[in-house]
Amino acid sequence: MMTRYIAGFVLAPLLAIGQSIEITSDHANAVYICGESATFSISVLGADKQPLKSGRVNVTVNNFGSRIITNAVFDLASGNPVKITGALSEPGFLKCIANVKLDKDYKGLFGVAYNPEKIVAGSERPTDFDAFWDAAVKKLDAEVPADTRVERVAKWCNDKHECFKVSFATFDGKRVYGFLSVPAGKGPFPVEVNVPGAGPGVVGPSSGMADRGFIHLVMNVHPFEPAADAEAQKQLYAEQDKRLNEQFGVPRYCQSGASKRETYFYYRIILGINRAVNWLAARPDVDKANFCYSGTSQGGGFGFILCGLNKNFTKGVIHVPAITDLLGFQKERDSGWPKLIENMKTEDKDAAIKVAPYFDGAHFAARINCPVRVSVGFIDETCPPAAVYSGYNALRVKDKAIEHGISMTHKVFPQVYEKLDQKWLRVK
Repeated sequence: MMTRYIAGFVLAPLLAIGQSIEITSDHANAVYICGESATFSISVLGADKQPLKSGRVNVTVNNFGSRIITNAVFDLASGNPVKITGALSEPGFLKCIANVKLDKDYKGLFGVAYNPEKIVAGSERPTDFDAFWDAAVKKLDAEVPADTRVERVAKWCNDKHECFKVSFATFDGKRVYGFLSVPAGKGPFPVEVNVPGAGPGVVGPSSGMADRGFIHLVMNVHPFEPAADAEAQKQLYAEQDKRLNEQFGVPRYCQSGASKRETYFYYRIILGINRAVNWLAARPDVDKANFCYSGTSQGGGFGFILCGLNKNFTKGVIHVPAITDLLGFQKERDSGWPKLIENMKTEDKDAAIKVAPYFDGAHFAARINCPVRVSVGFIDETCPPAAVYSGYNALRVKDKAIEHGISMTHKVFPQVYEKLDQKWLRVK
């Protein structure tokens, strides 16, 4: 196992000029042993980057969840920077939050890890997890013809690549949709598969990857045909969320239908995209020795899911994964996105608690047998770092590594993409 660190402090807001808050910890790598005290240093700076002499800063340290470790209000006239300490007795993360009102409200964040290599998911892995998913794959193949549809789209094609709309049937009369880009020539070509982050999805292919010599497949999670442009896609997306809200009483698609395994939104989508991956792997122009996955956020969660479910993958890069540690709240910390149980109707919560572990990226991770790289943001409030680590630690493969973004929110630094995607994933 390898761990790499990207150090840094946090500016709030992240602007090159103006007043700001900077936070650091007394360990440069922001990693501690359980029981050890972490000291946070908070500086409130003016536009000239000099410490302010007046004002009050409110600082809270919590367990990246509901438990407050310590809280204090500091008068900047008495000193700036200010310091506060906290500790965890169990594996997890501390989050230091600093708030100050100047010309407007400012917020600073910093996160530190406690024995992160020992973090586990908030739910136990169901004993029938593998049997459930293996049976579901077989059931789809036995009962629903793939009805594969491939449509060449001339406006996206040139002498360097060919591009296609693709779709595949899944349960309940639904389909999954995506876009395929193929380099000119006979191949075989290396492959990269992607599922987008949460939101409307994509409306066209990643043809630039084909120009670099890769067959590229991007698959949306939404069971509607992609629109002609981004604005129309957003409209379809909004209409879907409205329908699902009316039906299930949840804010977003990713939380709908979770009172039963077979009605949860992602169930049919996972199986449909797995079917798409199998179709792609069977193409004669595919280099099966270089069949890779890369995804971020929702797409990162699908990295755990697809690399665990489908044995065609030879490498996977999983950035700040969502759909992982869905029951993190059971360990008094923030659950992974989409905070499924927290968004369910009260009468559906108990049933969803039983369903959620079957969709948890941490439990799919245990099935993965290809090399994997993961990135984690230490101040990611969307896909919390403990959630990401719960998935990473569940990986049983020896060839794995995690990249620490110490000052990384819910995004991926360019240097992380460069290291993991450009210099590892896409290198034969």
